[in-house]
Amino acid sequence: MPRGKRTVFALFCSESGNRVGTIRLHRQNKKGIGWKEFKVEKYCSVCRVRKPMKMKEERHSA
Repeated sequence: MPRGKRTVFALFCSESGNRVGTIRLHRQNKKGIGWKEFKVEKYCSVCRVRKPMKMKEERHSA
């Protein structure tokens, strides 16, 4: 039985705009960090370096 709804976010490179992947987050995790304050860095294949990502909510995350 699920204990909370998670939201699907698409990860985009902050510099090139390349779509890097997806991530599923709760609205607020156990540490009290909401999805708006959640920061993630991933490797961008276009920039060829780790960059901070911008998250955009996907509409099919019901």
